[in-house]
Amino acid sequence: HWGDPRKEIGNKDKEALMSHCFNSLTCGNEMKPAYNFSPETIFRINPAANEMMTWCKENNMPMRGHTLLWHSQVDPSIFAKDFKAYNTKGLVTKSDRDELKEDCLVSRDELLKRLKDYIYGYMEYVYKEGFAETIYAWDVVNEAAEESNEDGLRKSYWRQIIGDDYLYFPFLYAREASVKFAKQYADVYGLDPEGDLSSISPKLYYNDYNEWFGKRSDDIVDFLTKRPYNKDRKVKSDVIKPDGDGTIYGDGLIDGIGMQGHLTDAQNIDEYMVALQKYSAAVDEVQITELDVGCSHSDENAFYYQAKFYYDFFSRLVEEKKKGAKLDAVVLWGLTDDSSWRADSTPLIFFGDLSRKPAFDAIVAAGKGEEFTMEMTTASTEATNIFIDFEPVIDGNGKDITPDLKELGFVRRGSGHQAVIRRVGKINHTENAAIGFCLKVEREEKDATVMLNLEKYIGKMVEVKAFVKTDDKLIKLGLDSGDSTELAAVENTDEWNEITAVMDLTGDLKAANAYFETEGAGDMCIDDISVTIVEKQDVDSTSGDGTAADQIQNTDKPSSTGKVVAAAIALAVIAVCVYVIRKKKD
Repeated sequence: HWGDPRKEIGNKDKEALMSHCFNSLTCGNEMKPAYNFSPETIFRINPAANEMMTWCKENNMPMRGHTLLWHSQVDPSIFAKDFKAYNTKGLVTKSDRDELKEDCLVSRDELLKRLKDYIYGYMEYVYKEGFAETIYAWDVVNEAAEESNEDGLRKSYWRQIIGDDYLYFPFLYAREASVKFAKQYADVYGLDPEGDLSSISPKLYYNDYNEWFGKRSDDIVDFLTKRPYNKDRKVKSDVIKPDGDGTIYGDGLIDGIGMQGHLTDAQNIDEYMVALQKYSAAVDEVQITELDVGCSHSDENAFYYQAKFYYDFFSRLVEEKKKGAKLDAVVLWGLTDDSSWRADSTPLIFFGDLSRKPAFDAIVAAGKGEEFTMEMTTASTEATNIFIDFEPVIDGNGKDITPDLKELGFVRRGSGHQAVIRRVGKINHTENAAIGFCLKVEREEKDATVMLNLEKYIGKMVEVKAFVKTDDKLIKLGLDSGDSTELAAVENTDEWNEITAVMDLTGDLKAANAYFETEGAGDMCIDDISVTIVEKQDVDSTSGDGTAADQIQNTDKPSSTGKVVAAAIALAVIAVCVYVIRKKKD
C-alpha cells in the first residue's frame, strides 16, 4: 500500500475482497532474500513483510512463505568476502545480474554458514513473533532448474561456490529450524514442546516455472528424489536424523512441489496435467503456486478465450484430483489485472475496479461442474498490411496520438520471467526518421521475450519482417499459437539484422503471435516491423513449398554485390540444405 492504489494490504476494499474470495496469501516480493538480508545481521525482517504477516495473522489468513533461496533478487554481497561484491569491472555492485570477480567470492563453508544463519534467522523470527500458525508452507528453493544444461540445474553463485549438492542444504536448514524453533517457542502457541506440533510445522516446497516441459519435469523429479546428495551420511545434523537414501525427498526434507503456472489462453492443458501427475507420483503434495492466464487475443473475444481456458483448466484439475493427483492448492498470482506483473496481458480474474471478469464465473462454473455458457461475439477487426517503425504520430492539430505498445499488439512473452518492453529513442533502424525510436526488450532470462499479436490474420498467410539488434549470437523469429514453432534464425552481425518468416495462419488456430527471441538472455532492439498478407502461390514461387523449413534464412546479410556473387555461385554449385525446425513448448 503506502499510497499505491494497485497494492492490496492497506486498501480496505481489496482486503475485503481477498477475505471473501480466498483462503491463502503469498507475498509477491516482500519475503524474498533481497529484502530481508543484511550484511551486519544476515537476516533482517523487511517491514512490508512483517505488515503482511501481521495482517494475515489478524485476519486468520493462512500464508505461504516465498522464498528462502533464489538465484535472483538476492544481494550479491552474500557471496562475497567482507560482504563486498565486485563485478568484473572492479566496481562494488548490488546487482544480482552482474558477473562477479572470482577472487571476491567466499569459500563453500562460509557461504553455507551464511545460508544457515539466514534461514535460521528467518525461521526464528516467524516462531518468536507468533506467525508460525499463519505460515503453513515455505518455498524453500525457487527456480533451480535449467533444462538446457545437461544435469538440469541452473548455474548460479549458490551452486558455483557450494557445489552441485547446494540444493540439499536449504531444505536441511529449513527442516532443522522448524523442528528446533517449534519446540523452543511452543509455549507461545499454547502447545506442549513434546506433544503434537504439526500446527506450527510448515510444509517445505520446491517451486519453479515451465514445469510442464518434459525434460524439465524429469530433471526436477530427479534432483529432488533421486540424487543422493548426502550419500554415506557425510552431512551430519545435530537437530534431526535423516535416515533415508541421501536424497532431499528420501531424507524427509521436502513435502511438495510448487508449479508456478504462468500460462496463456492457448496453452496445451494436457502437457500441464501430465506434469501434475508426474509430480504427484514423486512427492507428497503439489500446489499450483503462481497461476495467471494471459490473453493471447486482443479483439472483442479476448475475455471469452481467457474464461474458456480458466474453465477448461479448473475442470481438468477436478478430474486429475479424482484420478489421484495430490493437488493441495491453487494460488492465483495477483488480485487484479492492473497490479499484475503481466498487466499487459490482463491475466487475472478481477478488473482494476474489483469487478469480476468472465474468468471468475468460469472458475465457479468449473468448480460446480456446470456448463460453460459464455458466447463469442463476432470479431470485426479487418486484416490489412501494417508497418511499425515506433516513430511518434502527430495529428493535424499537433496532438500526439502515438499508440501504445499494447494497442500495436505487443505483449511480453514468457511463462516464468517477463521482459521490460518500451519505446526508446536514439536507437533506430528507420531511414530518415525524424526522431528515431525502436522497441527495446530488456531481459534477465532467456524465457523473457516479446511477441506481436497476429490474431486478425488467422485464416491467411503473412510475411513477417523485422530488424533486430542484440549482443547475442543468434536471433530467432517464430509463431506462438499455444505451441511454439521456430521459423527463422539469423546469426548476429553486430548491426541491425533483417529476419523474415512466412507464417501460414490456418483457420483452426486458437491464437497467433509472432515472437522474437535469441539463444541467450541479451537485450534486443527491434524496429521496422512489417506484416504483409501474401498469397499461397507467391510463397510457392519464391520459397519452396511455403512450409516452415523454407523460412530459415541465410546467416549473413549480403550487400547487393554480395547477392550477385551468391547468385553466380548458386548457378555453379548445387547444394541441398536441410533445416530441422525445433519445436518447443513455451
